[in-house]
Amino acid sequence: MINPKIVIFGGNGFISSWLINLLKSDHGDIVTFDIHKKFSDYDPKRTAKVMNFRKKLLADVRQVKGDVRDPKQVERFINKEKPDIIVFLASIPFANYPDKFEQFSVEASGIVNVLKANEKFNARIVYMSSLFAMGHFDHAATEIMHLDPSSHYGIGKAASEYLIKSFSNNYGIIRTTSVYGAGDFNNRVPQIIIENALTGKGNLKINEAALLDFTYVKDLAEGIKKLMFHDGNGIFNISGGRAMTLIDFINAVEASTGKKLKYKTHSVSDRQRRGTLVNDKARLVLGWEPKFDLKAGVADTISIYKESIKI
Repeated sequence: MINPKIVIFGGNGFISSWLINLLKSDHGDIVTFDIHKKFSDYDPKRTAKVMNFRKKLLADVRQVKGDVRDPKQVERFINKEKPDIIVFLASIPFANYPDKFEQFSVEASGIVNVLKANEKFNARIVYMSSLFAMGHFDHAATEIMHLDPSSHYGIGKAASEYLIKSFSNNYGIIRTTSVYGAGDFNNRVPQIIIENALTGKGNLKINEAALLDFTYVKDLAEGIKKLMFHDGNGIFNISGGRAMTLIDFINAVEASTGKKLKYKTHSVSDRQRRGTLVNDKARLVLGWEPKFDLKAGVADTISIYKESIKI
């Protein structure tokens, strides 16, 4: 496909900013559709710096403000743009977001609106799902694992997967987990650990029981791109491929910064149990593999913080 028209729902977010930065040098016909709303209570001064960094990643890309939950807005947008590829990254990415109905509607109502508006175009749809669609698991999980979500966020992701498989014949679904990197301001634990190391602020409280398959955002963006231009339908795990602890993450941050972090450990048992998200299928079928192990991904993140964000 030569110079396809690409539309990205949720195009101003953390992951989408890195995806667009990757795509725009080779695929210039990109337009985003985003509500431009902040969903976390992240520090306003840091938010401004992160948003300025994202603007650089999104430079020269046309942006449309809109609400994916509004079917008329979505229909008008898709009719006007006539896309070849649709990437759906619109989401409220919190496992315990207080307004569960708002969170679900962004996922499920949003994807329904896109699917309906896309009927006349049959653009390829690439959807960003999550490990949370699977629910609890203590083993290494592949793409064929039964979906049994245990959170409202996961329910929205699982429902959207089923809707896409039912109403589209040209799709790709990505499941990912524990995404980290520069440009995030949703108060996720890896972000907090890195920023505490850089600013020397505060004591951390770490859940020592958590196993997380850390996925570097640049690797995820590469995986999304591979799936966008892949022929055929399917679900693919894009992940680091190895479950680790938050202590492992802290060790990588300390090694990169040369600073010791102050933290206390505790054990939280009421969170979703999770482990390794096996990425063998993506390696074999898409020809994708992570370029950054945890040490390299953390080092790259910290370098970008120091050079471009300067919190």
